[in-house]
Formats: sequence, C-alpha cells, structure tokens
Amino acid sequence: MLVWLALDTKVFLIRHGVTDWHREGKLLGRRDIPLNADGIAQAQRAADGLVGIALAEVISSPLQRALHTAQIVARQFGIEVARDHRLIDFEVGHWSGMRLDDIAVTAAYREFLANPLSTHIPGGENLEQVRKRAVDAIEQALEDNPPGADIAAVTHSGVIRVLLAHYLGAPPATYHRLQVSSASISVLAFSDDQLPRVLTCNWSADRLAHLGRQGDRQTTRRS
Repeated sequence: MLVWLALDTKVFLIRHGVTDWHREGKLLGRRDIPLNADGIAQAQRAADGLVGIALAEVISSPLQRALHTAQIVARQFGIEVARDHRLIDFEVGHWSGMRLDDIAVTAAYREFLANPLSTHIPGGENLEQVRKRAVDAIEQALEDNPPGADIAAVTHSGVIRVLLAHYLGAPPATYHRLQVSSASISVLAFSDDQLPRVLTCNWSADRLAHLGRQGDRQTTRRS
C-alpha cells in the first residue's frame, strides 16, 4: 500500500488500452489505431481504479487510443480532456506498421538500442526529442495546477518510460529497462521540499484502488 502527504502534487501516468495492432505484434507509432473491445474494458478498469482520487485535470496524447482512454477516465470526474501533442507517441518513421519481431533484427534497431540519445529512428525521432517534449508537457501541467492537485496524463508506453527515467534522475537510455503495461498507472509526486519521486510504476487499476492518503509519507512496499 502507498501512503502520501496530501500536499504532494501527483501525476498519474496512464498508458492507453490495447488495440488490434498490439495483438498482432505491430508497432503503432503515430498511426491512429483505435482501442479494441479489450482496450476499452482496460480503460474502464483504470478509471474505476481512480475512484477516490480527486483529479483536477486530464491531459492526453491526441491519438485516439490515448484520447479514448482519457475520455473514459475523465468522464467519471466530470471534466474535459485537454489534448497535448507533446504527449504523442514516438515518431517511429519507417518502422510504423512493421511487426516488432521484424524490427528487432535490423541494424538500425540495434543502433537505436545502443545509442538512443544520438540515433534517430529511421525517419523518426531520437530519445532526447521525446524526453524534452514529454517533460515540457508535464511541467506545464504542474504550473497550471495548484500544489496538491492530482493530474492524469494519458499517453504511450515509450513516453511514460522516458518520463519515469527522467524523474528518477536515471540516464534516459535506461528507459528500455522499465515495463509499462497496457492501461497501467504509474504515479509521480512533486513537492517544494524534495526532488520528484516515483511512487509506483506499472500498477494495475485493481492494485491502485488500495492506495491511501493517510499519515506521514512512507516508502513504497510491495504486497
């Protein structure tokens, strides 16, 4: 169970639900593929897991798989979704629509894994470009809301992993070592007297429902 001080500003990083392309092992990038029935159900479970969290704002990637997830989350709080293009998925260029197994054997992919900060995906972005735009989106959301607010940002696996690595103070290239599952929720905390903290990573909605808001700040432990 996690506990925190109410004065923490928390950002709930929510990955969208699955699409048919995920089931087929294809890389989406910025291809605008909708949620499938499983993805819609996942998004609803994520929304249900946020019951008791007083969200002040929901921001989202403009791609429909993220936007639909965000709308399902925002609906139960009676708020509108703010689209932020800076939260859009990686621009994966020539890899878009390819099967992940086919991408993994290419020299370009091996180079990207080895040097993600300096290597552009063929026809796409490098990791530093993704990090800068995603961090800018989160920092603006923090500025736009009062201390102690709860904010949801619905985006994509790679973007969330880059954000987690950034706020952990880890080298950006370590993002590959983080796992972010479909419709999972990771939580960042910000306060004036501490460095940003990662309260939890890749939690399912069922587990998030047990988060508390009581007592002194404590460290995370797994149950």
